[in-house]
Amino acid sequence: MLKKIRLGTSLCFTREISFDAFRRLAEAGIDSIEYSFGYNYYMNKAEYPSHAVKYANLAKKAGLENWSIHLPFSGRLDISNPQNELRDVTIYTNKTLIRAAGRAGVKVAVLHPSSEPIAEEDRPMRMEKSRRAIETLQAECEKAGMKLAVENLPRTCLCRTSDEMIELLSGTGAGVVFDTNHCLVEDNVHYVNALTRAGLKIISVHISDYYRDENGVLDERHVLPGEGINDWKKLLAAIKKNGYDGPLMYEVPCKPKNRESALTEAELADNMRRLAAGLI
Repeated sequence: MLKKIRLGTSLCFTREISFDAFRRLAEAGIDSIEYSFGYNYYMNKAEYPSHAVKYANLAKKAGLENWSIHLPFSGRLDISNPQNELRDVTIYTNKTLIRAAGRAGVKVAVLHPSSEPIAEEDRPMRMEKSRRAIETLQAECEKAGMKLAVENLPRTCLCRTSDEMIELLSGTGAGVVFDTNHCLVEDNVHYVNALTRAGLKIISVHISDYYRDENGVLDERHVLPGEGINDWKKLLAAIKKNGYDGPLMYEVPCKPKNRESALTEAELADNMRRLAAGLI
């Protein structure tokens, strides 16, 4: 069980940046946030590069830690994109957001190593392009005083196995953000223990649960812990063994796939407290 863990949520829960949204999270007992939006919201609606410090100050005023920023991703915004122009746009966008987040005191930049689908014969090429981009963005994070965390992903994406994650990141200086509902072909605990043996550090986490549907298909679901198949005691023990001491950062939307009505901030925070206490 993780001790004295801070409670955190991705802003995929609120889907907005505002003092009122921050205040509601803090009043529920949540400590930390991850900015998590798409390209259009970051660059056009919120104009994050220009206003990152203002948003960070609003969060701090509400009593929240500006823990991480999830860099935007899509089929086009993909650091492994075979098309040079699109890959260059993605890297430029990520650099711009990293610089802004660094000025705002955000600690971690979360990065997807690819999008999908990726054909098996294309994986070596996509791995090579992803690694080059990770090296570039790792250097940018170092200049910004941040840590780069690359996320394990499901299905045909890169880093669907621990072996691929280790191959991609070893020697780059980048760390991992471990998503607890993305392992579809390898046991979660095995994946985390493999990272630990390889010396890769978990810099952040994405906490949610997953399950098999009525057809037996296992896929990411982003539901609350305890509503899926994860063995949370074993998984949190493995994450702790890796040395992780950041927040218990949830990545659960306000209306998960298994819910007809929206979760409240209080319901989210209650689940966090029970998980941190070893009750799930």
